[in-house]
Amino acid sequence: MNFKNFLKVIGAFAVLVIIAGVILISSVNTERNKNAIQEAVLSSTGYELTIAGDMGINLFPTLGLTLNDVRFRNPAFNQELASTSAAVLAVDVRSLLSGDVYIRELSADDFHINVYTDATGNNIWSVNDPLADLDEEPDEEVDEEFESAPVADIETEQDTVTLSFERIRIANASVDIQNVQQGIRYSINNLNVDSSDTNIEGRPFDLDLNFSFLNNGMSTPLPMGFRSTITADVNNGNIDIANINFSITPVLVTGAIAVRDFNENLSFDGALESNNFDVMGLLQTLGYVDAPEEFSGEITSTQDFGFNLELNGDATQVTLADFSATLGRTDIQANGDIRFATDFVPTNVRYEVITSSIDFSPFTPTEESSEDEEQSENDLAAAAPQSPRGSDIELPFDSLQSFNVLGSVAIESITANDLVIRDVNLFTNVEDGVLDIELQPTSLYNGTAQGLLRVDTRGDDASLETQLLLNQLNIIEFAPAISRLNTVTGQLDVEANYVAAGSTTNELLNTLNGSTTFAISDNTVDISLIKQVFTAIAALSPTGESIQQWPDVLRFTELGGYILLEDGITENQEIKLRMDNFDVSGDGGVDLAAGTFNYDLQFAILGPPEAQTIPINELYHDVPWPVTCNARFADEVSQYCRPDFARVRELFTQLGSNALRSRLQEEITDQVPEDLEETARGLLRRILN
Repeated sequence: MNFKNFLKVIGAFAVLVIIAGVILISSVNTERNKNAIQEAVLSSTGYELTIAGDMGINLFPTLGLTLNDVRFRNPAFNQELASTSAAVLAVDVRSLLSGDVYIRELSADDFHINVYTDATGNNIWSVNDPLADLDEEPDEEVDEEFESAPVADIETEQDTVTLSFERIRIANASVDIQNVQQGIRYSINNLNVDSSDTNIEGRPFDLDLNFSFLNNGMSTPLPMGFRSTITADVNNGNIDIANINFSITPVLVTGAIAVRDFNENLSFDGALESNNFDVMGLLQTLGYVDAPEEFSGEITSTQDFGFNLELNGDATQVTLADFSATLGRTDIQANGDIRFATDFVPTNVRYEVITSSIDFSPFTPTEESSEDEEQSENDLAAAAPQSPRGSDIELPFDSLQSFNVLGSVAIESITANDLVIRDVNLFTNVEDGVLDIELQPTSLYNGTAQGLLRVDTRGDDASLETQLLLNQLNIIEFAPAISRLNTVTGQLDVEANYVAAGSTTNELLNTLNGSTTFAISDNTVDISLIKQVFTAIAALSPTGESIQQWPDVLRFTELGGYILLEDGITENQEIKLRMDNFDVSGDGGVDLAAGTFNYDLQFAILGPPEAQTIPINELYHDVPWPVTCNARFADEVSQYCRPDFARVRELFTQLGSNALRSRLQEEITDQVPEDLEETARGLLRRILN
């Protein structure tokens, strides 16, 4: 065959190859091939793959597959697991021939993943293992051959297979995570991922991703971004994440993390550092604080926060070697570690935090707040009523069985506008399911405060015990924060001891038992409410009383009392208050959900030998006047209490009879002969009774 004929044969063969390639490519986009792919995915994974759009393939120089309008679902559920408008996978053919996997391109547009868990805990990604039926006993001969193969040869074969990507691109992806059982929902939108020369062979590559995050408590999405240079040497078990750049406006976190030998003996270390960012700006980004609608020209009071930390660890523990931060002029130092649970001991946590003076004033309301805001903050129950069931919160007491904690917090001082707390030392200890929180004597409102909280989960029901001691707190200092205390001044002493049992807030409130005793020295009291009640009582008196002549403010030598709780706060509360010769006693309860209280009380003005600080006709000494205190906490103090007029009238009738009887008794003693006194008294009893 001459050269000319040879060229003709080669040309004819090339034409045939081209024609065959065209026919092969055109035959790829058929329902038969789509169904074959879908059946293969279903049989191997248990998931349904739907290719609703066109399908394309490239053969050389890259083996490429393009799928359009792809959807992924679990046959047992209606919701889609994932979908994408277009997905491209391109593999280098030459690398396959050499035993490597080099992916030229992996890309997806409008990729969406749905992770849903229903109220019973079923997740839509859960499927039965489609290969479970194939899990038969392995061939003994194959096992023997595998076991007899030299370990070095096996490792060599594994090391020769490499996987790398020339480019990974994901555009406009989204992830929706919802757990109905736990009541949480997270959404990640506008997710874009771009990476070049991605590999696991130890060559550094760059990763750039950004997305918007939204949970069920946020009103607007939160934009986030992450960039880093990654070096992953999987065969040797090493990963370096360098040049970390994580941003959430106005926060920027930089640093590096290194992981070593994760195949055999895991260890890691890292260092992260943030910029000094505006805390109020971050709160606005997170949606906790509303951003101003327009620039007012005024300088907003705020503080900058910045931190840096160093951590290290291994498979058994994580250590926060150093944490340093600044908040305005405040220095914060902390360290700690977490030792993971073993078969013999639970997880152990240790921490220590030391700070200088902290000023929270820029983040707390000021006196210039509107009257509506001030009213809602100062009144105990300004919030709208809610059902007891809706306000019941499950407390995570069971988790105390799974870890131990030993920690301390020392703060030089805390300032929030007029509130100043000094020498704060708080200790936390969790051991064998028992939580102890101790507050050592702390300077507060020119006095001291200390307390102890214990939660014991070792029994069938968790038990709570709390103790609080307040010593010589100046009421004037904290009265502005609690508007109902502006009628009293003095130095307050309080001792409170309570116990409760349960695992929810309602269970604890309904089983609360204990007492609070209090005393106020160097006091002055605005008795306007007392005058109001006795003025209403005196209006029914036959003789009348000059109640309005009482001073509005009095100083009492003795002022104190107690509150006893039995089986909750809604009823059976016993109250006692003594202010020299003024005595209050009774019982009742509080409805926190409705923001109301209801007490049946007795107001009494005692006679000698008690100090007669509140003067009244001796005819009314030691008389328990019935008073009903039933109102909302948010009401004016003048609306809190009123006399029970029906019972007051009965008392006045009884007092009148007693007064007449006493007067006639005196007349009998003075005027009737001694031998006729008993006869006269008997006649008097029959007349008056």
